[in-house]
Amino acid sequence: MVEILADKDKIGKKYTFTWLVERGKIREFAEAIGDDNPIYKDAEVARKQGYKDIVAMPTFAFASVIWTGTFHRVINNLDIDFARIMHAGQEYEYYQEIFPGDELQGVIEVKQITEKRGKSGNLEFVQFETIYTNQHNELISKEEMLIVVR
Repeated sequence: MVEILADKDKIGKKYTFTWLVERGKIREFAEAIGDDNPIYKDAEVARKQGYKDIVAMPTFAFASVIWTGTFHRVINNLDIDFARIMHAGQEYEYYQEIFPGDELQGVIEVKQITEKRGKSGNLEFVQFETIYTNQHNELISKEEMLIVVR
């Protein structure tokens, strides 16, 4: 018997979310990843380095997917048991910085679901693409993520 792990009918489905970037969340993320660069916490230092305010670190946009609950919503909509997923990879392309007060709009698309059969059972690889824009509809970043469902 072949067990279906993810709903392949959802390939191509897009999930959208919006998130207002708060100064405190940028600081919180920097602390969570152990990055003590002052441009993430001190506006004066950030301005001296050419930024208009404190700036978010490059992988900050992905935190919005978690903090808004969007990632859980997507996984649930794909009928995947959250306890059965493993992170397999992530790639980013960056176009612009993220600052406090920016309103991120994200669009997550299920790009592909493939299956690999092994001796211990089936594995499914789910590939997502997320496009992030700001309140001016400017492209901020693009992210490719791969998870494995075991």
